[in-house]
Amino acid sequence: MHKNFGEWYRLVALEPDGAKLAKRWAGVEAWATALRSSDQNLLETVRIFQGLPSKTSRDAFLAVFQKQDPAFPQRNNLELQVLAGASLVACVQSAPEGGEILRTAVLAGAAVEASSLRATEPRLDEISREVLAGVHEIAIELRKRKPFDPSAISGSADTAATAMERVTAANDWLQLRTAVTPVFQALLYAVRGAESELEAAMHNLRCADEETNILWWVEGGCSRDINKSWRSLKEAASIIAGTELADLTDVALGPSNAAALLTRVASESKGQEIALAEFVNALPEEWARERTMKFDEGKLDLMPLTLATSIRSKSAPTSWQQYFDSSSGMKSSIQLTAARVARQAYVEAILLRTLSDADTEE
Repeated sequence: MHKNFGEWYRLVALEPDGAKLAKRWAGVEAWATALRSSDQNLLETVRIFQGLPSKTSRDAFLAVFQKQDPAFPQRNNLELQVLAGASLVACVQSAPEGGEILRTAVLAGAAVEASSLRATEPRLDEISREVLAGVHEIAIELRKRKPFDPSAISGSADTAATAMERVTAANDWLQLRTAVTPVFQALLYAVRGAESELEAAMHNLRCADEETNILWWVEGGCSRDINKSWRSLKEAASIIAGTELADLTDVALGPSNAAALLTRVASESKGQEIALAEFVNALPEEWARERTMKFDEGKLDLMPLTLATSIRSKSAPTSWQQYFDSSSGMKSSIQLTAARVARQAYVEAILLRTLSDADTEE
């Protein structure tokens, strides 16, 4: 059980006893495991945690906790938010170095951060920070350079060469058969060793290539998509920069200092807060249309900036705000800094790409 699980209950003025906590945590672990096989359930869990309207059935989520406790209350929204948040924490903190569990952790972290603009219960911010801290640790771990020792390959090859000398010296079938076995064993060790070492080298090169591309992009001082300087793009620079940095990200969550890189790109702004609508209206219409034309609008409730851009791309600059305000649960007049918008655009783009990866594989 997470050491803060009981405290998360107390944050929303709930006081469970020890027996209930144990049952609830058993449900949390079971649901966190189930989320690995369903993006739809994971996104719905984020909606529960953030207090957002449902998009899909929540029956499976409730059933997990009812199985542990038949008297489980299904209509205590605050408790459901705590349990959903705890499940997302468990997803992130159980992630190994790769595989489907890692992808689920990336998806959970990106969805929680992307939907934070719409969060309805500030008392649960501690759980959000726990999720994001776990994702940050994953990002750091993924970028650690792996040790590469080419001598391990040459050593196995030398062993195989020595064994081959015994083959050529064999005088009869029995000696030949006895000499051949060590040759194949040594070759097998060499191949396996080469595979492991080359995987480490490939990982290191992949990280280095990504970081080099990002640094050149930052130093270039202009948009790759629009081919204009950030200064000339004015308020549009934040959304475009966040999206382009996500395009350059190749290793799951991107560099851990992504926010600092985006702040540097957005340094042309004076740092004052302006309305979200101003950032969206500043976007070139063709860019906004191309970037949003293939999105699944059923998932955009967790990505308010992308939702706003999508609605704007189909409407006039003066008419989309009213529809966005009524359909999104937030206001297009919300005041944000350029750096905050750039980070939001980046996280939403990472979330969209992670979701689309699954669609591509299918």
